[in-house]
Order: sequence, then C-alpha cells, then structure tokens
Amino acid sequence: MKPIIGIFPSFDEENKRVYLNKQYLDEIIRFGGIPFIIPLSSDQKTIYEIIRNIDGIILSGGYDIDPKYYGQENSGKSVNISEITDECENAVIRLALEANIPVLGICRGMQALNVFCGGSLIQDIPSEHGFAVTHLLPKPEVAFHNIRIEKESPLSCAAGFGTYLVNSYHHQAVKDLAPDFSVAAVADDGIIEAIYHKNKKFVLGIQWHPERNQDKVSINEKILEEFIKVCSSK
Repeated sequence: MKPIIGIFPSFDEENKRVYLNKQYLDEIIRFGGIPFIIPLSSDQKTIYEIIRNIDGIILSGGYDIDPKYYGQENSGKSVNISEITDECENAVIRLALEANIPVLGICRGMQALNVFCGGSLIQDIPSEHGFAVTHLLPKPEVAFHNIRIEKESPLSCAAGFGTYLVNSYHHQAVKDLAPDFSVAAVADDGIIEAIYHKNKKFVLGIQWHPERNQDKVSINEKILEEFIKVCSSK
C-alpha cells in the first residue's frame, strides 16, 4: 500500500483560509505517497487520531513562529504570527515524535522542529547575522547558495556527503539547537541549513524547499524519495 503523508498547511489569519502550495501534493504523489492535508485544530484527540492513521508528516513552509515559544521577546522582525498554527504544529510535532513516525520539516517546518523541541531561532538573519550570505530570495525556485552536508546524518545517507547548491527563501534560522538534535548541513556563512533527531528513525529538518524542484535537482529528489521510502516501511 502507498503511505499516507500528512502535510501541515499554512493559515491566512486575515481571511481565515488554510492553504498549501500545490508542489507539496505533486511531489508526494510523484514519489509514491498519498497526500493528506492536516486540519488546523486545537483538539488534541483529533490530532492524535490523525497521527495514528498516517505514515509520515511533512511540516511545510510558512510564516514566523511566535518568539515566546523560545523565550524571546518579538524584536519586531517576527511577522505574520498565527497562534492557532503555532499551537497545532506544536501538538503535531510532539505526538509525531511520541509515535516515532517519520517527519520532514521544510523551511518553517525545520524551525518548528527546533523550537517546539526546545531550541531557539535567529529572528532576522540580516540584522542579527550581518555577514551572512543572502538567504531570502524572491524566487525560491532558484538554487542560490551552497550547503555542506555533515557526515553520518540522515541527509548524508539520502543525498550523499558533500557540497550542494540549494534554493533559499527564509529570513530566520536555527540559533540554539534543540536537545536530541544534531546539525546535518550548514551554509558557507555558518547558518544551519539542516538538522536531525539523533534518537528517531527519520526526523529531518531542511531549510530549503525540495518540493520547488523545477530543475529536478538530484539532492531534492533523493530527500523526497528517501522520505517516502521510510514512510512506506512504517
């Protein structure tokens, strides 16, 4: 049977709309999964039943997490915060880790893994890390900067050890790494670009967007292929 992949969506507070870029659905189907959009709900029983009936989770990109979740005041650089998104994603991550199902966090999804597991964020790379390369581009389809994959990480197992060119579409990044997580990849400026849980089968966060893979970049295809493969063996 094909694995069912739950996708955590974004939420438009102003218009009260749940939304998701179609590329997530397309890529899951292309690599052999069945996509299921996780509803935003604060009901723990609903989330628990969803987790019990899916084989893996993708935490999609989106806007900023409220800094209160990592013990900081909002510097004014954390924007478009959605309380229901933060609350629900926190619960989804906690229950997914308890159930030991595979998780792939993409962009905000990687940041959520880090924050809701006890880490913190750089609220704005340009103002807090001024010597960084540009990480926020208007077109995330364009590969822009290098990452270096660390050895002995799930990312190395999926894509191979070495240096790769990835797209970049974020102004925040991991600051303090959550307990039980390790670094899987870094950019040339030292910004953490991928993390993984050391004690779980497959809990991987990546800062770029593999689903926006118009050029069929091999590292993106390998990550998605490996994720669906692990979910199939759940």
